[in-house]
Amino acid sequence: MSPGKLTKPESHDPLKTLSAIQEKDYPYLESLYQDLHRHPELSGREEKTSRRMTVEMEQAGFRATPGIGGNGVVGMLENGPGPVVMVRADMDALPIEEKTGLPYASRVRTLMESGQEVGVMHACGHDVHMTVLIGAARLLARFRNCWQGTLLLVAQPAEENAAGAAAMIADGLFIRFPRPDFALGLHVLPGPAGAVLYHEGFWFAGSTTLELTVYGKGGHAARPHETRDPVVLAAQMILAFQTVVSRETDPMEPAVLTVSSFHAGNRDNVIPETATLQISLRAFSREQHERMISALKRIAEGIARTGGIPEDQLPRLSVRSSTPVLYNDPRLTRRLVRRFRRTFGRSRVAEVPAMTASEDFSCFGQAGIPLCYFGLGMADPQGESPPLHSPYMAPLPEPTISTGVAAMTAAVLELLPALDQS
Repeated sequence: MSPGKLTKPESHDPLKTLSAIQEKDYPYLESLYQDLHRHPELSGREEKTSRRMTVEMEQAGFRATPGIGGNGVVGMLENGPGPVVMVRADMDALPIEEKTGLPYASRVRTLMESGQEVGVMHACGHDVHMTVLIGAARLLARFRNCWQGTLLLVAQPAEENAAGAAAMIADGLFIRFPRPDFALGLHVLPGPAGAVLYHEGFWFAGSTTLELTVYGKGGHAARPHETRDPVVLAAQMILAFQTVVSRETDPMEPAVLTVSSFHAGNRDNVIPETATLQISLRAFSREQHERMISALKRIAEGIARTGGIPEDQLPRLSVRSSTPVLYNDPRLTRRLVRRFRRTFGRSRVAEVPAMTASEDFSCFGQAGIPLCYFGLGMADPQGESPPLHSPYMAPLPEPTISTGVAAMTAAVLELLPALDQS
């Protein structure tokens, strides 16, 4: 029996029938997954992926509307009176060169806005998320005599730069389409394939992305005494920033500060005028974010002054994006966990701790909609599981996709009432 197969259904629900159909549909879904994996696209550039998701939704029986918030796609299937349930999957990939060695590995390369050529890879499982979305949609559309209400599919762009969810909302997602009573999503996680993972309340941290420009005085590399080297100043700042969490943050309050990008100069014999750092903050309160931002500004300006930088050239710190904390509605989450345990058995459903990763699915909750975002184990239990955003990240397809489709289908059927046969 497939690890993702729906089992032990209640007598009054259609899961037993659906599980047999799901098993027959799996080869189609694996082909879809491999195609999505081979052809990843960066945030904001998901044109081909958006077209593919539009076609898949329409073939499943949904009325699909592309171009929402950029490359977003909304699919709608109205099936009588009842609640509105939204199911979301993200579409974008990462600027990472794939090293998995898989026969369907991505070989896509593209130019970043900076002009740098990079490899592109689905290193965060969004290809799995899209495949699960379509798999559940195909099942639920085929067996619409088992439920009533409205099912809203959302294929969201630009999750990795935390812009896509807000853009879709700003473009009228909840005005042009029925406003959901519930919003569901999932994410692959480095747990054993076939497991369903959950956490009530605050689960994923909020994030703030910052850019720090460090100014100096450029000149010849052979005469550094005539310059104010921004590379040296920026390096000192990076080291000093490490004390923001280790010495200025309450150890009982989780926080992460990562300098993940450092760009300066073009030639070995030229000291540049500026250096640019990109910084990622993660925390579970807005106050903590503000404290860290204030500390970064204070430290950067202090080091610049010590390095002889005048007041009118102090470092400039700007916020590029922010994502709120992801909050799983406890009542909704408990309800779905009970269904998952009936469907898969208690041993395959596990509670996990809060995470310092971030997810802009949280923006839908900020709009006042109860959320349940759950995890999907993706790793071969017999092998090592590379982390998300690794060039070696490779979900075990069959149990991961099958379990995801089964779990999302079960969740939707829990929330949409059985069709009134009277």
